[in-house]
Amino acid sequence: MIASRFNFTPPAYKVFRWLTDPGIGVPREIRSDLLGELFAAPKAVIASVINGLILNIAALGLHAGAIFAAFAAIDLVLAVVRIRVVRRALTAAEDGRPTPTDLYLLTATCWYTLLGAMAFMATFSAIVPLQLLAITYVVGMVGPICARNYAAPRYALTAVILCEVPLVLGAGLSGNRWMLIMVLQTPLFLYGTITVIRRIQTMAVAALVGEHESNRRARHDPLTGLLNRLGLDDALNAATNIFTLYYLDLDGFKAINDNFGHPVGDKVLSAVATRLLSVVRTDDIVARLGGDEFVVVAPNMSPPLATLFAERIVRSIADEPYLIDEVGPLRVGVSVGYVCVPDDACRDDDLLQRIDAALYEAKAVGKGTHRRYHAAQAPPKERLLRHA
Repeated sequence: MIASRFNFTPPAYKVFRWLTDPGIGVPREIRSDLLGELFAAPKAVIASVINGLILNIAALGLHAGAIFAAFAAIDLVLAVVRIRVVRRALTAAEDGRPTPTDLYLLTATCWYTLLGAMAFMATFSAIVPLQLLAITYVVGMVGPICARNYAAPRYALTAVILCEVPLVLGAGLSGNRWMLIMVLQTPLFLYGTITVIRRIQTMAVAALVGEHESNRRARHDPLTGLLNRLGLDDALNAATNIFTLYYLDLDGFKAINDNFGHPVGDKVLSAVATRLLSVVRTDDIVARLGGDEFVVVAPNMSPPLATLFAERIVRSIADEPYLIDEVGPLRVGVSVGYVCVPDDACRDDDLLQRIDAALYEAKAVGKGTHRRYHAAQAPPKERLLRHA
């Protein structure tokens, strides 16, 4: 599943959106992964073209008509176009740019249609060796078609129909009555095909869901659902070049743990996380580093707005008590240190050290306030990320 590691643009045309819809019950977070599975690698395209050329050359050798020379030429042109589209799509997906999904699906559908036309003419020719080659070719392509397109069962079945039905139609019109048996077999064949595709998709969806859940657990705090340190590192790596980084440390939280126990403390931490999520913007990132330490990343925030936002964070956490059923209302405050990038530091600097220095100053002046980093605040390393 290499292609699914990237984000692919959903189709714009309704028919392709319907054909590639993975179906009801597939979680939204893995739909892009499934869409990426439709993009066949260039090597698969080349292998298919070689098999098609073998069929067309054999047809020419058996004097089945010049139309097979046209088929070969169209096949080669389509192959070049498809390979270019696949490479362009994979590169765009890796770079985070829109992918030519509709163009890829259109060229692939044209190729399946061409394959069906080749199969029809081969079986209609009544030349037995050519009929056997065509049947072998189409049946041999069904497996790869299902394997490449299992993520979109409707599209996979459509591709099989585009190849299989012309083959059977040509056989039925060839004049060989024994070929009519294929007409009777086709409905059962198509039913078996969609059953296999659905089975493969079910297993793939389950694997992707498990993978996403594992990644989510690795990057999220189990208590609050916020990002953990690993998730924060990933978010910082993906952040814009202009952002403000806030480091929060609760005031008075240790007393709650000591007096009422960790279960009550956990409820307070969860409530703090909920309040933080209620005041941040849609694109802001909230993480819990452990204990009572939180981090907020605010992209594209100017220094004047950063100060106002720091005040808002302090008020949101400290102004109202936390209503805990077991013990009644409890209060905690918060001290905030923050650094504005690139005004106060560069992305490559140790930002956590710098906001730790700003937080230390906020704690030193009496807690319940905020301070912005400046160079004179640099703390000794043994004080980093640990506050009373």
